Amino acid sequence: MNPKIYNLEEFAARYHLCDIFGAYAAHCSATADDSRIFMGATEERTLFARLFLVKQGCCDILLDGNADGSLELKEGGFVILSMNDVAELRSVSADFEAECVLVDEHFADHASVYLLSDEKYKSILDIFHFVRDIVRHQHINKIEMIRSMFNVLKLIIEELPYEQCSVSHDLCHKKEVYEVFLYHLYRNFRKERQIRFYADKLNVSTAYLSRLVREISGSTINEHATSLVYKEICNLLTQSDLTMGEIADRLNFSDQSALTNFFKQRSGMTPLAYRNK
Repeated sequence: MNPKIYNLEEFAARYHLCDIFGAYAAHCSATADDSRIFMGATEERTLFARLFLVKQGCCDILLDGNADGSLELKEGGFVILSMNDVAELRSVSADFEAECVLVDEHFADHASVYLLSDEKYKSILDIFHFVRDIVRHQHINKIEMIRSMFNVLKLIIEELPYEQCSVSHDLCHKKEVYEVFLYHLYRNFRKERQIRFYADKLNVSTAYLSRLVREISGSTINEHATSLVYKEICNLLTQSDLTMGEIADRLNFSDQSALTNFFKQRSGMTPLAYRNK
């Protein structure tokens, strides 16, 4: 019997995944009751990579029919499955919780399994959540934002085999610096919009970072940050019942008036008018 081969959209429809962007990327969470979505069935193959992170509990998986037995994954376990890998979920604990991203990109030539440090666990979980949030909301540059997150994830994954080594972080390549800048910006723009904050994160000068970001993207750091803030205000106005004061506080404006002026300069209307249109 030939195995069924799924692209991402077909797989998402089969397992009722909601947070999906076309046939490119998807995010899902699961507990013990619906954990099968991470692996699919043994007779199924996929045309995309699957990356999943164990948040709580444990599970046993069998990779590519390994006769030596199943592999136990506990909290902090991270698995990368390429489109060529076959994995079977043998069992899960009652308190099992995990998150997964599915993406039509190359992450590994074969199945890879890691036990993450607390720092790497938090970084990868943050990226999973960024991908989820970008997929869920309207963004003009959605595909570029998602790809940036996956580029940062690839940089983190490249470091995992050397976790116990003293590895100097090579930030010389301009593209890599820009991707890491975007990662920190998406993570902190609600509270931090000063160039100095991001330059310190990257251990470079403000002048160098400012020049590099403009060279790579054609936009300034301030334009990147204000664009994200504006889109976040639009999302909060249309998808929440937060007051203007609460939105101003969440996005680190000095007061409601400062938020209104910022928004009106970019939209030509007040936040309240935008919410009620």
